[in-house]
Amino acid sequence: MITAHKKHHVKCIAQATKLTIALQAIQGKQTVSDISREHDVSRTTVYKQKDKALAAANQAFEPADDRVLFYIPVTKTFVCQVVIALFLICKSSYRDIMFFLKCIFNYPMSLGAVFNIIDEAADKAIPINQSYDLSTIETSAADELFHRNKPILAAVDIDSRFCALLAKADHRDYETWGIHLLDLQQQGYAPSTTIIDAAKGLTKGHQEVLPKTMLRYDHFHIIKDLKDCCRFLKNQEASAITAALKLYKRAEKERTKGKETGLSEALSAAWNEINELEATHKTFKLLSQWLQHDVLQLAGHPPEARAMLYDFIVAEMAVLATKHPHRIGNILTSLNTQKAALLDVANTLNEKFAELATSHDCSIETIWSICYTARYAIDSYKYNEKACELESVLGLKYETIEDDILLILESTHRCSSIVENFNSRLRPYLDERKFISPKTLALIQFYLNHKPFMRSKHERLINKTPAQSMTGKSHKPWLEMLGFSEFQFKSS
Repeated sequence: MITAHKKHHVKCIAQATKLTIALQAIQGKQTVSDISREHDVSRTTVYKQKDKALAAANQAFEPADDRVLFYIPVTKTFVCQVVIALFLICKSSYRDIMFFLKCIFNYPMSLGAVFNIIDEAADKAIPINQSYDLSTIETSAADELFHRNKPILAAVDIDSRFCALLAKADHRDYETWGIHLLDLQQQGYAPSTTIIDAAKGLTKGHQEVLPKTMLRYDHFHIIKDLKDCCRFLKNQEASAITAALKLYKRAEKERTKGKETGLSEALSAAWNEINELEATHKTFKLLSQWLQHDVLQLAGHPPEARAMLYDFIVAEMAVLATKHPHRIGNILTSLNTQKAALLDVANTLNEKFAELATSHDCSIETIWSICYTARYAIDSYKYNEKACELESVLGLKYETIEDDILLILESTHRCSSIVENFNSRLRPYLDERKFISPKTLALIQFYLNHKPFMRSKHERLINKTPAQSMTGKSHKPWLEMLGFSEFQFKSS
């Protein structure tokens, strides 16, 4: 007689089921027997999951664990490393660094000692800053930042975010810019395009030292001026309406008292002024929108159409300036003198589109038509209508051409936002109450160029430093570059 032996298998319970069992047992709305039957487990399993969840909850509210995690040998070198890290990473002042060392390590340090440590680190950082080959920079952005009424000159590679120049100066004239640009030339600095604002010294310095570099004026500043002027005209219109209403109420009050009023002519003049200001505001707003969205925007018309529309807008603004010269006259002067620099981005696109048209064997007009279609949202009716028309002509290669155009638009820069972003990272180090030396600026420049980006909308930059992005080569951690050793945690 053969006896069948049953094998006992341990049932595997999913983690989500264990959590559900524990929560149901803790809530107490069901008996343990009901929970065990519902999930086809033993009562012991239910109690076990309940106890496990309660233990985890108790552990979460326990006081901090004072167990020793690891030991650090606090040497003089380590203290120097802490001082530099506090200054560069935490933007701490010298006295805050002294207070930190006293509170955490009970280690007193003088103000002069903190200064000497940072000064020695700057001496090591300066030759590293000057060792980079800047010939790979194609498009840069330059700007001026002020600290205690003194300019700080900056130049940043747009693609890599590498700061090529960070110098404190007494002036910002073209000679000062020229001297610093000549120093950069020794490192191979010769970008094909530099985006700047309309500062005279900045412009002339680049023209004198880098005559082959195309200067492109930043679109942000002119658009901001247009919006500020539009807001000013709107406020003037509102103020005129308020004044006219007060005048009207005064006239009505006199009429109810049976008095002869002489305010009718003044009231008529006030309404005429309102109509004129309203017309000026509406016309200027419309012209500003055309300039922003139809002339300066990357996705748009070919250069010839943009230039014609630009001239038309300037001519119409000149008419407005005769009626309302305040502010409009200043903007008109800027538009007249900056035309070539503002429209350079369209000419650059045209050159790239000409090469693209040749490679895809189609006309440049077709390329510009696809570029114009990029103005619309991809799920909009206008986009689908235009895209279907072009796809019927180009066939399957339409999507390939569109992808190439979008890449060109993404890589063509029209604003100096990168250098403005760099300025925002620099400002926390600049205290208006305190002096900052050129050597300290060089140390900050070194740190910002060798600090990895923890996040970025560009995947190529994430966890990479600007120096890595520009050179394409890895380098040591910034502390090791300054002669220190990074702490290596070793688990017991």
